[in-house]
Amino acid sequence: MTAPAQETVPAQKTASTQETASTQETVPARETTARHATTGSAYAAALAGTPPFDGLRITGTERPTATGFAALTLFVTAEEPDGTERRFVVRAAPWDTRVYPEPRIAEQYELLRILGRETGVPVPAVHHCEPSARLLGGPFLVMDLVPGRVPPDFPSYHRQGWIAGLPEEDRARLWWATLEAMAGVHRLDADRLGLGFAAPPDGGPPGTAQQLEHYARHTAFFGRAGDPVLTEALSWLRTHLPPEPGPPGLLWGDARLGNVVYGEDLRPAALIDWEMTGLGPAEVDLGWFLWMDRFLSEGVGGERLAGLPGHEETAERYGELLGRPLGPLPYYEVLAGFRFALITSRVERLVLAARVMPPGVPLVLHANAKAQLRRALDRVTGRS
Repeated sequence: MTAPAQETVPAQKTASTQETASTQETVPARETTARHATTGSAYAAALAGTPPFDGLRITGTERPTATGFAALTLFVTAEEPDGTERRFVVRAAPWDTRVYPEPRIAEQYELLRILGRETGVPVPAVHHCEPSARLLGGPFLVMDLVPGRVPPDFPSYHRQGWIAGLPEEDRARLWWATLEAMAGVHRLDADRLGLGFAAPPDGGPPGTAQQLEHYARHTAFFGRAGDPVLTEALSWLRTHLPPEPGPPGLLWGDARLGNVVYGEDLRPAALIDWEMTGLGPAEVDLGWFLWMDRFLSEGVGGERLAGLPGHEETAERYGELLGRPLGPLPYYEVLAGFRFALITSRVERLVLAARVMPPGVPLVLHANAKAQLRRALDRVTGRS
C-alpha cells in the first residue's frame, strides 16, 4: 500500500455512513518504523561495503514520499571510481511494520533475477539480497532505479497527475500497453523457469484456492477475524470457487497502474513491487488490476478518467492476449476485494499504532475498501 503525503478528497459515493466514518478519503502521511528517523548519512553508513556498494562511493540517500508500509524504500545515488553516477533502489522489510505475513524478500530477489535474465518482462535489474535484519531492521534487496514516471495512487490518477493530463487517446495507449506487459507475465511457463518458490509458503496446490486460503488463514494478522462482511465474502468465494483454467502461471500480485514505471513512450519500462507474487490463473491478477482501478475512482467517490478502456472491453482484449476464454471475472474481483480489505485493515492498524495522523483526522481507507466489497457482494448475490 502506498502512503505518500496526506490527501483529503471528497468521497460522496461511498456506500453508507456506517461503512465510511467520514465523507473524506484520508491517506497516511508516511511510513512508520523505529528506524524511520534514521538520517541519510546513517543509511549510507549502513549500506557501505554491502554489494553493490562495495567499491562505490554513496553520495546520497533519499526516502521517496510515495512509498508504502509494505517496505522501507530508499533511493541511493553512488559514484563509480571513474566518477560515473549510478542510482539504485533499496527495498527493506522491517518486521515491526510489515503489511504481509511474510516479507519474502529472498523470493522477490530470485524472481526478479530470473525474469530479468530469462524473459522479456520489464523488471529492474537486481544486484544483492541481504537476509540479515541488522543493517536496516529487516532483510532487503538492491536493484537499479529505472527512470520514468509512476501514476499516483493518492491523489488518484483519476483525479489529477500526469495521466489525467494526457490526451484521451494516450491514456488508452498506456492502458493497453500495460495489459500487454501483464499478459507477458501470464504467458510465461512457470515450470520451465523454476518459479515454484513464488507460491505462498503455507501449503496447498498452486491456484485460486491457494490464493484465497493464504489470506483466509491470516485474517487475525490483518486484524479482521470475525468481520461480517469479510466472513460473508470468504464464504461466497469458497462456495463459488471456479475450476482452474489451466496450469498455474506466475502472478505479479499487486498488478496495477501505480506499480508500473512508464517511459516517455507511455510503455512500461518496469513492473515493480512483487511482494504479493504467487502462482495461479491470470484472472487473479486481472481481477486485482480492475478492482484497484475501480477503487481509485468509484471507491473514493470519483469519476473514472475518459479515454481509459472499460472493464468489459479490457476483459475481452485480455482473453485475446492469453489466447483463451477468461474465467468468471466477477469472482476474481470479489477475491481481489476480499484481499484488499484485509490489507487496508492492516495498514490502518499500523497507522494508528504509529500515531502518524493528526488527532481528529478520520481514517477511512479500510472503510472505503470494505464498502466497495459490500457493493460487489450485493451484485454477485443479486441484492442490488
